[in-house]
Amino acid sequence: MQEQTDQNRRVLVVQWKKLAEHSLEIFSSLKNFCENHPSYNYNTLNNYLSKRKIPFENDEIRIERKPVQQRSPKPDLPKHLFWEFDYDKMDWQRSFRTVIERVIERGLPAEWETMINFYSRNRVISALTEDIPYLTDHGMEAACTYFQLSKAQLKCYTRKQLRQEHWN
Repeated sequence: MQEQTDQNRRVLVVQWKKLAEHSLEIFSSLKNFCENHPSYNYNTLNNYLSKRKIPFENDEIRIERKPVQQRSPKPDLPKHLFWEFDYDKMDWQRSFRTVIERVIERGLPAEWETMINFYSRNRVISALTEDIPYLTDHGMEAACTYFQLSKAQLKCYTRKQLRQEHWN
């Protein structure tokens, strides 16, 4: 039953037409919107949105109900990147460091986009700067170019600089 209600969850998207900045607001319910904006009547808007199934719109506002986007439990990445793991049993949230490292090292541009969409750009950058201890020189260059970072910002680069190289 929980899965059924999650699929039917909606939010209220409000667009203020006369405001240049912050013209879009999202509310968890119509009731919350009407409590914040008492000039709009809950019953009137609810009847309009429920019966017609189209957005309410006038000169100053557009209001519509939108389904909540559910996050996929795993990214759509090729299995060959994770050949030594049981792909179907991977915990994609706990293994984010490994996933990000593999995609940066061996992934195609479309796979980079999939990774970023799944984890978010900020989380990937945070992993690169704080968590991932090793990338090849090629991986570091690619990450720095793509995310506009300097090598010194990467944890793997600063870690590499601290290690003594024996075979130079």
